[in-house]
Amino acid sequence: MTLTTINLAALGQTVNLGTEVTGTLPTGNGGTGATSFAPGKIGQIVSTTTDTQIYNTDAAFTLMSLAITPTATSSNIFIQMNLMLGTGTNPNGGLKLQRGSTALGAVGNPHSGATNSFWSADNFFTDAGDDFTISPFNYSFLDTAISTTSATTYFVATESFYSIYMNRCKDSTGAGNARSTFTLMEVLA
Repeated sequence: MTLTTINLAALGQTVNLGTEVTGTLPTGNGGTGATSFAPGKIGQIVSTTTDTQIYNTDAAFTLMSLAITPTATSSNIFIQMNLMLGTGTNPNGGLKLQRGSTALGAVGNPHSGATNSFWSADNFFTDAGDDFTISPFNYSFLDTAISTTSATTYFVATESFYSIYMNRCKDSTGAGNARSTFTLMEVLA
């Protein structure tokens, strides 16, 4: 049904859109006539989650990984992670996000040799650093340089690290459990 008149009954008037309005009317539903913006659309979402408890002192330990196959070389990949980390530790290093061997979002002045990390520190990210606390660590990044339609693996890992606790607190595996999530979204151009 096409709208051709607007009834302004309270004012006792009507407006005929075909004869009394000049110019081009905007498309009200964001349809094909919408030309003033270029919205990106999500082409696909892949996600993984784990409640596996990790304690590791490896300087290069992969915490989570996930692959996506973009549908177009012009697509971007939006990465979201929610890591549940035990806080009673002194990490003395960083966390890195990588696409294959390429570091993403690395900071300019990293701590303790964490040259590819998006986060690095001599102490943990929260001041509630006790042996019984598990806290969320959230990070997101838009990868605008993927330019492939081949399967591509992303991973988050430790770098130059002293120790890390994931999905558990420092005290013991029985003193708490949590679930971490790693998500990739293809943003179509």
